Amino acid sequence: MSQQGLERSSLERGLRVIRLLIELESDPALQHRGLSVQQVSYELGVHKSTASRILRTLAQEGFAVAPARSRRGYRLGPALRSRFGLTTAQRRFRNLASPFLQELVGLTGECAHGAVAAEGEALVVDAIETAQSLRVVLEKGRLLPLHSTSVGKCLLAWELAPLPVQLPARTGHTITDPDLLRDHLATVRSLGYAVDNEENHTGGCGISAPVFEGRDGPPVGCIGIGGPVQRINPATVDELARQVTLVASQLTEAIVDTPA
Repeated sequence: MSQQGLERSSLERGLRVIRLLIELESDPALQHRGLSVQQVSYELGVHKSTASRILRTLAQEGFAVAPARSRRGYRLGPALRSRFGLTTAQRRFRNLASPFLQELVGLTGECAHGAVAAEGEALVVDAIETAQSLRVVLEKGRLLPLHSTSVGKCLLAWELAPLPVQLPARTGHTITDPDLLRDHLATVRSLGYAVDNEENHTGGCGISAPVFEGRDGPPVGCIGIGGPVQRINPATVDELARQVTLVASQLTEAIVDTPA
């Protein structure tokens, strides 16, 4: 087979595996099992070593997620989750978010992002970077912990996701006690925004505010900013939070004015 033929064959196999991952994700009864190397080997008619190599390559590129110390198989990766598996309301939120995130970058000088709840994590569905050299970037499609990020705590506070059973310490600032986290989330809700004070990564901070499906509608997701502690800190958080909540309310209004 020619080099071109080999490349086409490899591409076709990779696409077939992605299709299998999507089909698996669509079946609530099977999605938790994941896609095994043995299944891929059978479906493609290739040796297990070839199937394993295809899955590893897809995982490296973000199209699949490898099982973490378990017997479960591969799951659909973050590169596809930002386009797949969203509710109608979440898709509308994602589709409308970009100009408001750009406005946030202009107002605050920090990277901006939008997120929704996805299977016990926060899924970044859109992100805009700042031009500043020192910055905190959250890539589109990235999955983030709920208990230690501003987007995650925002989703928890407005009950878009249940409180995680496990609250691992990401830094020395992470809230790992369930009762303390519940009290903290009540404060988040009363303030109208969530702050990550170096709770997920040392040196990185964030501020996020909820977005709703209408003025009196249910919450759908959140938007926020991330930046270094040198620029997001107690001296600046009040003004930055005001800007984040303002733009979040503008996005809510845009959702109100946009037909489903």
